[in-house]
Amino acid sequence: MRIDLFLKVSGLLKTRSIASKAIRAGAVELDGVRAVASSSVKTGSVISLIKPDGSRNIIQVLVVPTSKNVSRKDRSSLYEVINGEE
Repeated sequence: MRIDLFLKVSGLLKTRSIASKAIRAGAVELDGVRAVASSSVKTGSVISLIKPDGSRNIIQVLVVPTSKNVSRKDRSSLYEVINGEE
C-alpha cells in the first residue's frame, strides 16, 4: 500500500491530499528515508511523521490493510506509536 493512502486509511492524517502535501513538504520519513507518495508501506515499516500541528510521531506498522476502508475502531490496530502522541 502506498504511504499516502496508509496515512489516510489509518487515520493518522485526515485526507489523502493532506498526506500528499505532508510528504511533498518532507514531513514524512519511511524507514529513515524521506518518503515519496508512492513509497510502499510494509508490515514492520517505521514511519516518522511531523503532523500539521507540529507534533512528531514515530509509528511502526503492524498491519497493512487490504482495502481502502477501515472502520474507525480498527484503525489504531494498524500501527503502534513508538514515540509521540496517538
